[in-house]
Amino acid sequence: MTEQCPPKENVSSKKDELKALGFIIFILFPALAATFVSVYGLIIWISLTFSGVASH
Repeated sequence: MTEQCPPKENVSSKKDELKALGFIIFILFPALAATFVSVYGLIIWISLTFSGVASH
């Protein structure tokens, strides 16, 4: 049996997958997390503006 080299398409697709994974981990997830936290804070701030601070 002879060993064959992987096709060039396979190598470039792995590079593309690593680039996509890096984008997702280092750019997309932090951006989404910051967006969700900011929107949640805005919702709390608006609700407190209209309803007032809850008294104890």
